[in-house]
Amino acid sequence: GVDNVGTVPASLATFLALQKMKTDDNEAHLLINAGTCGGFQRKGASIGDVFLTTAVANHDRRIAIPDFTPYGVGRIDSTSVENLASSLNYKLGVCTTGNSLDFHEMDSHHMLENDASVKDMEAAAIAWSAEMWGTPHFGVKVVTDIVDGDKPSHEEFMENLGTAAQSLQSALPKVIDFVCDKKHDEL
Repeated sequence: GVDNVGTVPASLATFLALQKMKTDDNEAHLLINAGTCGGFQRKGASIGDVFLTTAVANHDRRIAIPDFTPYGVGRIDSTSVENLASSLNYKLGVCTTGNSLDFHEMDSHHMLENDASVKDMEAAAIAWSAEMWGTPHFGVKVVTDIVDGDKPSHEEFMENLGTAAQSLQSALPKVIDFVCDKKHDEL
């Protein structure tokens, strides 16, 4: 088998995890979505960079019917983490989500419209499930490949996955240390 990737497994796993955590006197107070992503040179991304999400959106849910277009994009703001980004010298930006590692020109157009700094295959789905439970959320995304670069995404992803994993392994404990015992407006 392979790892479950994409929006369906991500939204279902997140929804079920938050449901399991919810009791009469307890619930999740913050969800951190940690993972890898492709980054955009035009937004200053380099391999191994850590981005914290300011918002998420979909780039491959195209519904050309009035009123459904914004639903298809599904933009959801992340919990503000400017203090965290400043403290740890991480970058901030929108993460755009689609169900394919590669992308087509129409996806590229939507990623630009979404003001994407990074792209992945899960963030918008995870945020959607968190919103369903009223759980604040943000993403910690580490760049594996340069979306607007000259290498095929799948090759660059495999080449840099180890580097990105080390960067994420280093970043996540720092993020957790920072957010613990802070109110959301202090992040």
